[in-house]
Amino acid sequence: MMWLAFAGKELFRKKIMLITCLLTVAFLALYNTGLWKSAHNSDLRHLSRVQEMLQGGTFLVLGLFFAQMIAAFLVFFATMGAISGEIESGLMLSQLARPISRWKVYLGKYVGMASWMLLYNAVLFWAIVLPVHSLMHFPLLPAALLKSFLLFLFIPLLLLALSMLGSTFLPTLGNGVACAMLYGLSLFSGFAESLSNMSQSNLAISKVSLFLSFLMPSDSLSRRLNYEIVGGPDLPIDSDLIRSLGPFSMTNVPSFTFILYAIVYFLLLLFIGCLAFRRKDIT
Repeated sequence: MMWLAFAGKELFRKKIMLITCLLTVAFLALYNTGLWKSAHNSDLRHLSRVQEMLQGGTFLVLGLFFAQMIAAFLVFFATMGAISGEIESGLMLSQLARPISRWKVYLGKYVGMASWMLLYNAVLFWAIVLPVHSLMHFPLLPAALLKSFLLFLFIPLLLLALSMLGSTFLPTLGNGVACAMLYGLSLFSGFAESLSNMSQSNLAISKVSLFLSFLMPSDSLSRRLNYEIVGGPDLPIDSDLIRSLGPFSMTNVPSFTFILYAIVYFLLLLFIGCLAFRRKDIT
């Protein structure tokens, strides 16, 4: 509870959460305006049920994609100096003066920040999903909805573990740039792989994308999230229509084994972060 309050105080003192919430409200307002106009467009009322579902799925996938980007950059900018910044300012010396193990301090910081990220992402997820379901009449299967919701919450937790680990080795700005670039490379490789699969060419792109997906699993998890949210194998939409989404199409979806890998990778990041912080020179 102490670390939760401390993390919240830092987020609001630096106005990170305030600015993020204001810009998120602006994003949701624009998103729902476009959604409402599309749902009430008279030219689109004569679409078949499958085409209507595809349109709703497109809004859903795009909304969740940009929502994940917002959440990712919130994590990076809020935690890029979680360790290094407090060492540079001397605040870490006062925290470690107490009789508490370093690994507990590290995990306490993580849990405190993660709690706020979970709250923010939970609200953001439902703010995207429910309007699509209501206005576009897009069907949401309970089991698929639960899986996608858990994946949506897990991705920022993974990014948070990566950012905090980087903060034990890199200075504040260097860590922020490194995490953002790695996240961007993961997104770009995912887009390139989707386009490559559509044309069935360029095996080298698939190999690079596979390597980056193991190094940064966020984009692969996002593709699995999109696959689950639209009903997975139960989606009654032709595969050719799915490919019409281009780089946002749900092709080459990672398996459940990859999700297990991502969980192990996440735990490994936390473990290495605890070890690195124990040996970190804070003077």
